[in-house]
Amino acid sequence: MRVPALAPYAAAALLISVGSSIAAIQGAHPARPAATAAASVAPAAHRVVPELSRTGRLAFWRDGKLWVSDLSGATRYAIASVDDIRRVSLTRWSTEGGSVAFVDGGLSLAVIAVDGTRVDVDLPFDLRTARYRVADIRWSPSGRRVAATLLQQGSGNSDAFLVDLTAATPQWTRLTGLDDLFIGDWISEDEVLAYTATGVIGIVSTAGRDKVRLLGGSVGVSPIVGPEGRIHYLVGRLPTTRDPALPYVTANSASAWSAATDGSDVRRETTWAINDIRLDARLPDGRYLAHRGSSTQQGTVGEDIDPLPSTTGVIERVRVAPDGRVAYGFTRERIARIDLAKIGVPPPASPATALTVFLETGGEADIWFPTQLSLARGGERVPAALARSTFAFAFGGHTWKLEGGVTSLLRVAPQLRRTALPLPEWSPTGEHLAVVEQAGSALSSSTFIAVVLGRDGEATRLTSTLGAARSYSWAPGGRELAVVVDGRGLSGIAPDAQLEVRFLDLAGKATRPAVAGTEVAWTAKGILVLTAAGIQRVEEGRATTVFAREKLATISVTGIDPSLAQLDATPDGAFVSVRLAVLETAGSRAYLVISRGGDTAPLRAIRADALSDTAWSPVGTDLGYTLDIRTASERAVIETASGVTLATQEGRFAGWSADGRWYYVARVTGLFAYPIGGGAAARVGPVGVPITAAPSR
Repeated sequence: MRVPALAPYAAAALLISVGSSIAAIQGAHPARPAATAAASVAPAAHRVVPELSRTGRLAFWRDGKLWVSDLSGATRYAIASVDDIRRVSLTRWSTEGGSVAFVDGGLSLAVIAVDGTRVDVDLPFDLRTARYRVADIRWSPSGRRVAATLLQQGSGNSDAFLVDLTAATPQWTRLTGLDDLFIGDWISEDEVLAYTATGVIGIVSTAGRDKVRLLGGSVGVSPIVGPEGRIHYLVGRLPTTRDPALPYVTANSASAWSAATDGSDVRRETTWAINDIRLDARLPDGRYLAHRGSSTQQGTVGEDIDPLPSTTGVIERVRVAPDGRVAYGFTRERIARIDLAKIGVPPPASPATALTVFLETGGEADIWFPTQLSLARGGERVPAALARSTFAFAFGGHTWKLEGGVTSLLRVAPQLRRTALPLPEWSPTGEHLAVVEQAGSALSSSTFIAVVLGRDGEATRLTSTLGAARSYSWAPGGRELAVVVDGRGLSGIAPDAQLEVRFLDLAGKATRPAVAGTEVAWTAKGILVLTAAGIQRVEEGRATTVFAREKLATISVTGIDPSLAQLDATPDGAFVSVRLAVLETAGSRAYLVISRGGDTAPLRAIRADALSDTAWSPVGTDLGYTLDIRTASERAVIETASGVTLATQEGRFAGWSADGRWYYVARVTGLFAYPIGGGAAARVGPVGVPITAAPSR
C-alpha cells in the first residue's frame, strides 16, 4: 500500500468536495445510526477497532472489501465486503467522518460506521418496479441524514428523497414530486440545494413535501457551496432536450454567479461564457472545478474547461486538502495526489509533474477531512409596504408565490414540456389566482387547461376549458373568468384551432353564452374580444366592432396582410392596446397600437419588433413594457397612454403593484420595486421574471 505521509495537510479547515456536502459541522462525532430490523439490514457484530485519525481518513475498495484507514496508512481495517465490486457506486464518507455510505446495485443504500455497524436501506417495491435508481447521495452536516436523487430509467424523471438514519427503521421519504429535480449540497441540517432541468435553482426543505424556495430567478444549474460560504451556480441557456440516463443538466453560454443563502447579494463571479458545462466546486484560489457534458473527466475552468492531466488515469472527482494547495483525484482504480499550483499553468510548465499516484485501489474511493464552514446567510430586509404584498409568477414550468421576500412553490406543473404559458393573474379581490397550464402527460404539450387556485394553492380545474389558449381575463368583481378555448377541446395555440370565449364561475360552471374570439380583455366598460374583424365589445351575447382591423392597420405605412394579437386594456376600458403585425416594403414589422375608447382611429403606435411584457397599470392609464428583450440593452419603460415617458430602467419590466404606486423590474440580481413618482428602488425578492401582485384583501 503506497500512502505517503501528509502531515502538512492534516490541520482541520475547509474541505471543498465535488459531489459531497459542505456545511457547518457541530461536533466531531455525533451519534452513529443504529441498525434496524428491516429485512435488508444485516448489521455487523460490534467490535472494538483502532481509532482513526481526526485529521484525514481514507475509504477505498480492494479485493472486494471496503477498507478504512488514516491517510498515512498506519491504521487500516476492512468494514464491509461485496461479492461483485461492479455493483458499488457513490462511495462517500459522512460529513463528520463517522460512517461510509455506498449504493449497492443502484437499489440500496449501505451505511457502515467505522466500527462495522451496518444499515442497508433498500428502495421500496413501488420505486423498484417503477425503475427508479439511486443516482446521487449527499450527507447532511450531522451525518444523521442522507439526501438522494432518484432517477427513473427510461423517462429521466428525477426527484429528491431523504433517508433519516436516526429512525427506528430508516426508509426512503420523498421530498419532491416535480419529476425533475436534482439535489446538491446541504446548507443546513434541514435544507439541501437543488436544481431542475428547466433552470430552477432552489432550496428544498426536509419539513414536508414540495417545500421548495427559489435561490434566484435566473435560469441556471449546478448550485454548490463555495469556500467562503456563498452559493455559486451557473447562469445560462439550457438545452431543450437531455439524456434521460444522466442525473444532471449542463448549461450553454454559462457564467458563474453567487449569492447568499437567502438569494440576496447576487454577484457575477466570472466573465467567461462556456458551453455544455456543469459546475462541481470552487477552489480556494477562485477557480472552479467542472465537467463538460457527459464526460467523466474533471477539469478546471479558465477561459474554457481544462481537463486535469490523465497521466494517472482519468480523474472523475476531486477532494481538496484543507491547505488548498493539494487535492486528491479519484480515478476508477487509484487515487492521484494533485499539486494545484501546477494545474492550469501555461507552458513551459509540465502538467505531468502535477500528478503522482497516491494509492492503488480496486474500485471506488473517498477521502475525509474535517470541515468548518460559516454560510453567508444574507439577511436582506424588505420594506414593510412591500413585505405585506403577495406576488405570483411562473418559473421553470411551475407556479410560485412570493411573500416577504421569500418564495414558495404554489403549484407543481402537471408535466414539464417547454411550451410558453401565460403569466398567472390574481382576481380583483385577491382571493384567487387563475393559471393556464399543460393539461397532463397523456395529452399533447400544446393542450392547456385553466385552473383556479386559492391563496394557499387549493386548485379547481375548469374542465370545460380543455384546449385553452393563452388569453383569459377576470371580471371586475372577481367572481367570473373569461377563457379563450379551442371549441374542439384540442389545442388553443394550434393554427387550425376553433377559438371561442367561454365565461365561467369559480367552480367552472358556465355563466353566459360563449362568443367567437381569439383573445379577451374584461373591463369596467364591458368585455372586449379580439376577432378577425378587429376588436369587438360583447354585450348581452351580442358583439359590436369598436376598432376595425383595417383602421388599426392604418398606423403602418402599407398595412399589408395585418394580423392582431395580445389584446389588453386599462381596467376602466379607457384605452386599448393590441399588437399589429404587417408586411411592409422592408419586410415584416410589428407595432403596439394604442387606441382611446370611443375613437375610430388609433391614437399612436410603438415599434414592437423587440417589445414584450406589456401591461397597463391596474388603477390608471400608465403603460409598462420591455424593450430589446434579452439583449444587452434590455430596459423597462413606463409611459403615459399618450406617450410621455415617465421612467426607463435597466432590466425587464415585471409588472405593477396592486395599488399602482410601484412598478417592478426583474434582473438577474432579483426583483426591484420603483415608486411611480420617482425615487430609490427596493429589492423585494430573488425573482428575476414578471410577476402579478395580489390586491389587498
